[in-house]
Amino acid sequence: MRSLVKRIRMYAAASLAVILAVSIGFPAPEAEASSIRSDYKAYAMAPLTKITDWNAFRNQLITLKNNNIYALTTDVWWGDVEQAGDNVFNWTYYKTYADTVRAAGLKWIPIISTHQCGGNVGDDCNIKLPTWLWSKGTQDQMTMRSETGYYNNETLSPWWTGTSTQYDELYASFATNFSGYKDIITKIYLSGGPAGELRFPSYNTADGWGYPGRGKLQAYTDVAKQSFQSAMNVKYGSISALNSAWGTSLTAFTQVNPPSDGDNFFINGVNSTYGKDFMTWYQSVLEKHLNTIAAKAHSRFDSVFGVPIGAKVAGIHWQMNSPTMPHAAEFGAGYYNYSTLLDEFKRSNLDLTFTCLEMTDSQAYTSPYYSAPKSLVIQVANLANQKGIRINGENALPISDGSGYQNTAEMLFNYNFGGFTLLRMSSLVNGDGTKTALMDAYRDAIAMTPIPVTFIVKNAPTVSGDSVYVAGSRWEMGNWTTGLYPLKLTYNSSTADWRGTANIGASRNYEFKAIIKDSAGTFKSWEPGANNTWATPTAGTSYTITW
Repeated sequence: MRSLVKRIRMYAAASLAVILAVSIGFPAPEAEASSIRSDYKAYAMAPLTKITDWNAFRNQLITLKNNNIYALTTDVWWGDVEQAGDNVFNWTYYKTYADTVRAAGLKWIPIISTHQCGGNVGDDCNIKLPTWLWSKGTQDQMTMRSETGYYNNETLSPWWTGTSTQYDELYASFATNFSGYKDIITKIYLSGGPAGELRFPSYNTADGWGYPGRGKLQAYTDVAKQSFQSAMNVKYGSISALNSAWGTSLTAFTQVNPPSDGDNFFINGVNSTYGKDFMTWYQSVLEKHLNTIAAKAHSRFDSVFGVPIGAKVAGIHWQMNSPTMPHAAEFGAGYYNYSTLLDEFKRSNLDLTFTCLEMTDSQAYTSPYYSAPKSLVIQVANLANQKGIRINGENALPISDGSGYQNTAEMLFNYNFGGFTLLRMSSLVNGDGTKTALMDAYRDAIAMTPIPVTFIVKNAPTVSGDSVYVAGSRWEMGNWTTGLYPLKLTYNSSTADWRGTANIGASRNYEFKAIIKDSAGTFKSWEPGANNTWATPTAGTSYTITW
């Protein structure tokens, strides 16, 4: 049995996570039982740069396949495939790419990348949007302008009426050209904004941003201002009604503007009626954009590929607990209310990918970061699960040791994630196709095949109101915690024992024990004696514990 000291530490850590979540305004974690989703898959993300040695690439992919990675996620760059002219597509490179993935035995997840590569964290290439695009409208129409006057060209503006038309043409061409690859395409991702994420380009180094700054609001083109004015006109109907709500003395809706001083807005104004109206509208622009591109994608892809379509939300974890402007970094990117944002994912029938699963809350109260990524992941995962949205995870930064995989596994297997994509495959395979030092740790902790196991506990000394749980090694069995994560069993009167089924990893070594909690959920006792030890089979089965 694990030492009492270590169990206490694990329990204290889990309890601290609950306290922290509540203290920064999030709901406490809702996880009740550790388990892997039955349809869980592990993925790896391909390099951003182009492949030049296809044989070496194929050898790398074979190594991924042999280590239980299911699919490769790949950016399909708009700036490459349509660079020659409007509706002049060249898919040759990506067909060779898909052929190589197929030959290696992997599945493929293309990201229809309608953003530029270059300028974001981790970018090691420079692929801009097709140059001919910019003749189709003005800079004010087609791009976004920040509160400091910076025009961002890394993605098309969600306010431009031509954005969805251009995306639709790209989607249609992809569907036509890759219909013969539907045997390997297992999902398709849509790029919703910079870095492929559904957000505004608020944190951009070219605009003077540096981590952990709040970022810049992006609603300062004439088109954006007119959109805000129109939305307020629709909401209030008259300028007098708006003035009454806002405590202003405007004479026309043309005087309605986004915040003129971002710092002052986030410190003093964001919770005013004006501030709430502005932030609700600002996020709604992303929601409408997502709805529009999702409808185009479903119309082009569903009948051809019949696979899930997804989009990504960034884990903007800094400034969350700032004493002066809490959540300002999230708000600047357009994330004002995660619940209503996820409602749009549900309406649009999209899977959700969320980032920063590898990170902890160690800087939640540390200036200048106020960073609480773990609490943020828990909040968003709980919302996705409540709304019936399939959620997948990614790491935000490269993982350099096994501890990052353990942090990731805690989130994956206690908050019902459907899969995890490691950013990037270079962490797992060398250029010659051999494994890196991190491959075995990734395979062991993350790249598992789930099998259903029914745990049966006999002769547990329970009294009325007690419940029996199973906790054990590895995060898919709760990692010995007694608080949040153990698998809860149900009493079976016909067999006079306690039973419950969880998905754990095939061909893995586990240690575990049964525990009893009282009616209030307070821990009472561990199963006596040595730990149960078990090397799991490759298929579902049962395991009986006799107390």
